[in-house]
Amino acid sequence: ARRRGGCRHAASVTLTERRLKEFMQAEIGYFAGMSAQPVELTHIFKASTPELAAELILRQLPIHFATRIKHIEALCEWGSVPELVQVRNTLAESFQKLRLLETFASNLEPLTLVIHDLRQRHKAIVPLLGVAMADLRHRGLVSEADGNKWLDAFLLARISTEMCTLHYIMMLKAGQEAQAGRRGIIDPKCNPSEICRQAVVNVQRDPRYRTVPMPVESFVSPSAEKGIEFSFLPQYLLMIVEELIKNSACASVMRTERDSRTSRPKGSSGSGEYPPVRVFVGADDTQVMIEVSDKGGGITSKNFDSIWSYSSTQAPSSGGPGASSTAEERLGMSWADPLSGLGIKQRLGMGLPLTRLYTQYLGGSLELMSIPGVGVDTFINLKRIDPDEIRARSPPVAAKD
Repeated sequence: ARRRGGCRHAASVTLTERRLKEFMQAEIGYFAGMSAQPVELTHIFKASTPELAAELILRQLPIHFATRIKHIEALCEWGSVPELVQVRNTLAESFQKLRLLETFASNLEPLTLVIHDLRQRHKAIVPLLGVAMADLRHRGLVSEADGNKWLDAFLLARISTEMCTLHYIMMLKAGQEAQAGRRGIIDPKCNPSEICRQAVVNVQRDPRYRTVPMPVESFVSPSAEKGIEFSFLPQYLLMIVEELIKNSACASVMRTERDSRTSRPKGSSGSGEYPPVRVFVGADDTQVMIEVSDKGGGITSKNFDSIWSYSSTQAPSSGGPGASSTAEERLGMSWADPLSGLGIKQRLGMGLPLTRLYTQYLGGSLELMSIPGVGVDTFINLKRIDPDEIRARSPPVAAKD
């Protein structure tokens, strides 16, 4: 079968299961040799209709899935780690379904069914990788630094294809085009202040953080011609901000609980009130910045580098502030896939390293400054994106035969 222009025209061929498996393995090797690059945000902005988003998926996802399969197979003794085998088989199944799919511009239903199935099955990938990498580190087969580097490469590619499939699904939803020009995951009037306030609401649903004050303040440069709204991806900005606010709220709770068990510092009211987590949003004509500031005691120099490790977690258990958590709970807090519950259910933490990856993919930066004994200030810097300019300057990428 051969695909041209995003569609597939299939000949009537019958293969045995063994021959199909051999054929798909050869296909995986062929597609992995295409040197996949992350799907650029500009490509998603240009996919302004369901048909264009479908073409992007059919063009890019097989290459990415094949590349990730080979990425797993390059790990030492990967076959002895059940979680890696499961992830590899999940990707291979998705690759096969996409390659055998018959699609036509007039009927996107077959692709839509495959994408819904794919997204459901892929929910387990991130936590499975967490368990797998912990196993490899424990056995001395990979260092923490090499494990983090491997995960960065794998997860960055996953972020791009995840956004691509979500963009397609949201593009198909009825009424999307009527929502103030919104297209898929892209909102041309994304309001970062409203996003931050929603993040506060979400975090305060957790009983552990309900009484932590979390004021949000917004500012626009006096010289700016544009307002605070900008073209962006609100679902992902919400996840990033929510994770950072949750981290700061956790630090505030833990410091207060710790102080309550020891002699209180001079000047302490002893009321047990939590120090606030303050959120500042600022904008000018070129950028939007968000600061999350807490007085949770900061991070010591000795522990600072570890916060960017995928094996690190600071969150207490759901049993209450300061309660000890089990290994399973800590793993869940660190490795719950932030996308698994997008718009469906409450999400657990995705960790600072994954948060930073999302920010970088979105063209921004995430920086953290800590004053030991005082607190942490986290800064998100996001560049304004002009979708019209992107579409005008970026030529379409031809579909591969």
